[in-house]
Amino acid sequence: MLSHALATAPRAGFARRLAAMIYDILVLAALVMLAAGIAMLLVQMLAWGGMVNLSGYSDIADYLNTGLRRWLYFAYLVAVILSFYVYFWCKAGQTLGMRAWRIVVVKQNGLPLVPLQALARALLALFGVGNFWLWLRWGKGLALQDQLTASQMVVISKEHSKSLNVHQQAR
Repeated sequence: MLSHALATAPRAGFARRLAAMIYDILVLAALVMLAAGIAMLLVQMLAWGGMVNLSGYSDIADYLNTGLRRWLYFAYLVAVILSFYVYFWCKAGQTLGMRAWRIVVVKQNGLPLVPLQALARALLALFGVGNFWLWLRWGKGLALQDQLTASQMVVISKEHSKSLNVHQQAR
């Protein structure tokens, strides 16, 4: 059974996780730029409609980063990042970077994460800092976010990766 194979697969180490994170940062940078562009387009459309007054601001970015809007805009961008991880971890068990390094995140029993568990895992990872827990708990193969959410990141073989065909599951 596939879930049993994932539950007993070797756990991903720090170097492999770091490599996947670097890959994902590139994808996330593009996603955040797209989300920022959408936010700026929305503000511009509201300005054209007369619902927003941009006078007194140097540009739309200045408008978005002033007062309470700064925190709402920040929360929006964080929500985009968290949604990226929750979606891919729940649908495929992998982000694009994790797929490149043949890593899958699953529950301890090998089953896929549920959305609340994936969200908690993303928040508890503390932008990757939670992975340093691997060094504090040497030999366990569990990062802080793994232990606190009863999940694990496992390494799969090339053949297993092809059989998962996760890029089609993530649609």
